[in-house]
Amino acid sequence: MKDNIAKITKVLLWVLIALSLFFALMLFINTTVENTKWITNALTFTYVLLFVTIGATILASLYIFVMKLIAKPKKALVSLLPIILLLIVFLIARSLASDEVLYMPNYEGTSNVPTQLKWSGIGLIMMYVFLGLGFVAILFSGVKRIFR
Repeated sequence: MKDNIAKITKVLLWVLIALSLFFALMLFINTTVENTKWITNALTFTYVLLFVTIGATILASLYIFVMKLIAKPKKALVSLLPIILLLIVFLIARSLASDEVLYMPNYEGTSNVPTQLKWSGIGLIMMYVFLGLGFVAILFSGVKRIFR
C-alpha cells in the first residue's frame, strides 16, 4: 500500500512541477490579445485541477480521520489540534485584516472592494504567521541539535 502511495505521489509531484514550469514559461512568452485564448484555457484547466485536488485531499483527510476515530478515539482527537491551531490563526488574521478600500488614483479595476481586500489580508497575515512559525521551528530544531 505504501509503495503505491509513493508511486502516485511521485507522479503527481512531477505533473505539478511540469505545470509550474509551463505557467512560468507562459509569463515570459510575448502574447497579444488575439492569442491569449490558450492561456485562458490552460488557466481554467489548472483551476479545475486545483479544486479537484483540494476536494480529494479533504475527502481523504476526512476518511482517515473517521477511520482513526473508530479505531482509536483518543489518538484521533489529538489529530484535531492542527485544525484547531489553523482555526485560531484564521480568527486572529480575520480580526487583524482590514477591509478599507485603497486609494489608488490611476487604478480603474474591479478588485478594490472590501470583501476581496479582507480575504487578501487574511491570506497574507496567515502566510506571515505560518512562515514565522516555520522559521522558529527550523531555528529550534537546529539549536536543539547543537545541544544534544
